[in-house]
Amino acid sequence: MGIAIAALGVLLLSALSFVVIPDPNTASIVGWVHDGGVIALSLFILGRSLYLLRAGNRSTSPAVPSPPTQPPAETAKPPAPLPTQTGEALILLSLLQEKGRFLDYLMEDVTAFSDAQVAAASRVVHQGCSAVIRECLALAPAHDGKEGERISIEASTDPQQYRLIGKVQAPPFSGVVVHRGWKTSKLALPRHTRPIDPAGENVITPVEVEVR
Repeated sequence: MGIAIAALGVLLLSALSFVVIPDPNTASIVGWVHDGGVIALSLFILGRSLYLLRAGNRSTSPAVPSPPTQPPAETAKPPAPLPTQTGEALILLSLLQEKGRFLDYLMEDVTAFSDAQVAAASRVVHQGCSAVIRECLALAPAHDGKEGERISIEASTDPQQYRLIGKVQAPPFSGVVVHRGWKTSKLALPRHTRPIDPAGENVITPVEVEVR
């Protein structure tokens, strides 16, 4: 566009240079005005042409892409605290050991003892552990019927109520009760006051020392 305007200015200047001045008395004044106007018009057209030419170059030059903005760095989240374990299971084991020598009985190798000796020891374990269970729980059979009876279990039945064994296919299930299960309506375990270390050692029952 700037080149076209410049060409038009040149044509206008050429045309003005051939304008005839009719009165010779005023030729000098008009000629001076004529020459000054031609110069001014030429400068204006030239400046305007350069301005438009520079503006055209700026508009056609490719835009420099701005550097991509970096996403804000994510702050590291603090690790979730481990749930506090109160150790009711350790309390229950401690009571079973204290009242019925439960852990002693389970951890002892009874292969070297006779059946009579094992039976005598199990009586003590049975009495002590039974007392602890009755104190902490209110146990009852989970199934009101009898062992050996046939029952039908629908698909909508609570899965925690029954444990299926044998040839399990699609519901409804039909089978024989081999164990009635257990349920409790009370759970009264003493609360463990010390924190439990899952990766460390936790004392169930302390070492017994007889002072002499």
